[in-house]
Amino acid sequence: MGALLSVVVPIYNVARYLTECLDSLAAQTHADVEFILVDDGSTDGSGDIAAARAAADPRFQLIRQPNRGLGAARNTGIRAATGDYLAFADSDDVLPLYAYEVLVGTLESTGSQIVSGNVALFNSRGLWQSPLHRGTHRQTWLGVRLRSRRNLVYDRLACNKVFRRDFWADHDLWFPEGVRYEDIPVTIPAYALAETIDVLPVVVYHWRQREAGAEESISQRQAEVANLVDRFAAVRSASRALAAVGDRAMKKHYDTTALRSDLRMFLHLLPDVADAGYRQRFLELAGEFLTEVEPVVLDRLDPGLRVAWRLAAEGRLPELLTVVTATRTGGAPPAVSGVPVALYRTKPRLRTALGSVTWPDGRLQISGNALRAPTSTGRPGPMLRALWLREQGQARRPLPARAQSRLLRSRTVQPAVDDLPAWSGFAASIPARALRSAAGWRPGTWLVMTGVVDRAGQPTTGPVQVGEIVPALPAAWVAPGVRIVPVLHDGALRLRVERPVAWATAVRVHDDHLVIGGAVVAGGTVPLTLTLSRTPQVVWRRYPTTAEPGPDGTTGPGGAAFSCRIPLADLRAGVGPQTAVGTPVQGWLVGCATGDGLDPGGADRELPVGDGFVELHPAVEWPGLLVEPADHGQLSVRLLPAGPLVTWASVDDSGLTLGGACVVGGAPSLVVLRHAADLRDAAAPADRELPVEAVDEGWLVRVPATGPDRPDPGRWWFGFRPADGDQVRELPMSLRVREGLGLADAAAPRSAPVRLVPDRLHRVALVSS
Repeated sequence: MGALLSVVVPIYNVARYLTECLDSLAAQTHADVEFILVDDGSTDGSGDIAAARAAADPRFQLIRQPNRGLGAARNTGIRAATGDYLAFADSDDVLPLYAYEVLVGTLESTGSQIVSGNVALFNSRGLWQSPLHRGTHRQTWLGVRLRSRRNLVYDRLACNKVFRRDFWADHDLWFPEGVRYEDIPVTIPAYALAETIDVLPVVVYHWRQREAGAEESISQRQAEVANLVDRFAAVRSASRALAAVGDRAMKKHYDTTALRSDLRMFLHLLPDVADAGYRQRFLELAGEFLTEVEPVVLDRLDPGLRVAWRLAAEGRLPELLTVVTATRTGGAPPAVSGVPVALYRTKPRLRTALGSVTWPDGRLQISGNALRAPTSTGRPGPMLRALWLREQGQARRPLPARAQSRLLRSRTVQPAVDDLPAWSGFAASIPARALRSAAGWRPGTWLVMTGVVDRAGQPTTGPVQVGEIVPALPAAWVAPGVRIVPVLHDGALRLRVERPVAWATAVRVHDDHLVIGGAVVAGGTVPLTLTLSRTPQVVWRRYPTTAEPGPDGTTGPGGAAFSCRIPLADLRAGVGPQTAVGTPVQGWLVGCATGDGLDPGGADRELPVGDGFVELHPAVEWPGLLVEPADHGQLSVRLLPAGPLVTWASVDDSGLTLGGACVVGGAPSLVVLRHAADLRDAAAPADRELPVEAVDEGWLVRVPATGPDRPDPGRWWFGFRPADGDQVRELPMSLRVREGLGLADAAAPRSAPVRLVPDRLHRVALVSS
């Protein structure tokens, strides 16, 4: 019987990157695996590197063939695969050590046919969230179908997935040969054919973005005619495959996304590509594709794209260039003769972006931005805003015919989230009792809604959505045994009232174990089990607990106490040194499960921290443990590299101050600011080095808001230079720093010259305006 997982790695002239890729594969914590290396006629020594690895490690096997292209190389590897599961990795990319363990473990748990994980882009300057996977992998989705998660059509990469081998064979899936963009004609139909799909927010793949001086990858050579032809061919192939499986609705949705993303890239290149042959070929391909697109698809586009694709279909190149030049940076499409006025109209919609969620003085404070779009570029005058809560249906009772809503006061403030203007800012304070019924506290979920009435009297309403910035979502205990938990679901803010069955009260390190103490709600019983997960809802390992009464025989509101011992060796499994700036700190989420009447069936739940919980920052050998509440107040364990940890931050008119302690080793010699928005740009601002000041029991660093040492405008990541080395590393921050960002707004508004913001991968960045 073959290996459980077969990983196919096509290789062609990647000697510069191959060793790093193979090292990341060899270090995978998933043990039962075979790596099939297919040397597709390399001429730069890549084949010799692959041969040496295969000779040294029996998990690697090498197949050599004449150069036939990426699709053919992958198909060769598929024919040689013997595993129950199938995966692909490109030979210039790398994977986190836990990637295949998480992906295969998820399929083993759920029985789905495909699992897909989040993707980060990287180069020598750092790592950042893949824009293609920003919306598709915001949260965990298990056992879903493409029809219910339609935005998965943006996830076209083959290498962030694991497939069941029998599913792949049953549907006779093969990569097209002799063309580029071979992922699209395979992944889109596979999603449509799968009975169930699992989607994970944890990053499982690091996708290299080649830099100046290196040969550009296929996706970076968009101005070539061959690239243009192959991209249109890939999109048409996927669109026709959806039509062939009879999913007309998904075909229309996919065609819409292709015109908005895949093909728009080439549309927006037209004014910059002087080659008349390229432009003519674009018009021909666009015209052919648009004949296969239903008219309603164009109606779904914004006016700029709607007009542009109409002109492309009609072959009107001069007018098309004028429209693209005006709209590709966000402008309105100019009037063009012969284009119906209806194409310029757009339906008003509510644009929102969640800024911060905090608990000052026991009240829930929500800030963000909301406006009715489209709107004028200037301030449109007074706007009436409202925020209200709408209770959602629960599994044990039907959705009320008329959902209950509770109106809250909202005031205008001056934050600016994403690209929304400062005048659209709002803040609302919600008393906890707003979610309590007359009969007392009961579990339930409330959707946070907002509405805007502009000066013309036009109302627009919708849920409060998260934008590019994902703020901290701290929970709060509002009564004995009752929590209010802010959560994001499909990108919208919800408030969950819950009665946890257990919670953590204390942690400590003893005898090579992390010891977690906690309490069970009154009426509950021990034993229960604690769980470790790298990503929500996917359990890696379970640990028993033992009853351990407190000094008075109980802990919490009448419940019993428990203790759980987790080996430090387990916590360190699959954790490697953190070196790249922008790399999230690795770690675990802690959950719990019981089997008593309080939790029928022993369902897995989050393990929150109780009131008075104290974080753990032990100074032990690498890696150090940071045990603290994550989003939702769930207990988390993060593995810290040797060096500093930021535990506090303050902002005032003079600038920003960061401070903290050293988990292992001495204080950093320098804190380094690295420009984040232009990581792929060789002309990005140079790193800024800031001196570190030693203070009692720690260190601090200051970022001035004025003067010559103030950072250039833009977003910056924090790194540090160790006292004994030159390589810049990621500067870890306590999650408490993220929680405090919204509270800091009162002292330093978002219009301040320098400020801190959270980012998509749950780090903290500096913004200089």
